[in-house]
Amino acid sequence: MTTKIAKSLIAIMAALLPMGHLQAQANESDESENHIAIGAGFLDQYTPFNSASSHATLFPIISIKQGAYYFEGAETGFQFKKEMDGITPSLSLFASARVPAGRDRQKLSVDAGARFALESKLGIVSGEFRHDVTDKFNGSEIIARYSYPISTGRFLITPAVQANWMDQKAANYMYGITAKQRARMIRKERRVILPVAPITDEALNLGGDITMAVQLSNRLTLIASAGATYLDKSIQRSAAVEQNWEAQSFLGLTYRF
Repeated sequence: MTTKIAKSLIAIMAALLPMGHLQAQANESDESENHIAIGAGFLDQYTPFNSASSHATLFPIISIKQGAYYFEGAETGFQFKKEMDGITPSLSLFASARVPAGRDRQKLSVDAGARFALESKLGIVSGEFRHDVTDKFNGSEIIARYSYPISTGRFLITPAVQANWMDQKAANYMYGITAKQRARMIRKERRVILPVAPITDEALNLGGDITMAVQLSNRLTLIASAGATYLDKSIQRSAAVEQNWEAQSFLGLTYRF
């Protein structure tokens, strides 16, 4: 029971990884300072599987930055950055938990990777590579992302777009249905039993999101986000997939020490 709860919490936090730097953005004026922030939020996810439904969940938020070290959601690592004539390059070396979305699919693995970002007045461009290091699926993923923070008084609004390439192993881990997962659905007498449906090719998913941070006080921040991803044809061909997209929204409140 404890393991199931832990996996569920990690799955929720992993779903929020695109917002990994939101806490720093919410405190843009002093984002280089060390901090510890805690809070709580609601996450509403809609998966692409047949007869998928929206699931809203309450969960804790933790954000820590001490020097180069950081902990955000289900990701931890070290970030090195330096300002140079209006351009700020940064390099992050990280480890990140990964859990596929969807009921009865709460497998758990850990990726290790590197992320390079370039921040300027034109926005933030980043690219990252990650690979499974737990021998669960041995797949890799490459993510290219562009975001443009817009600051207006107490509000920070950040629209973003990204392209997410997965090799066949990673795509199958995230969107494939195994015989073991199907057997679990049958055993638990789910209303919908998904068919065994492996993903047999690599995938390139395209998505976008928008986040908003509102400074309620020097320590309190209200955070909201909504995003959607258009799935590659290799995923859409699956007999278990009904929608060609997936989406999520988030609303939370944090307190910064």
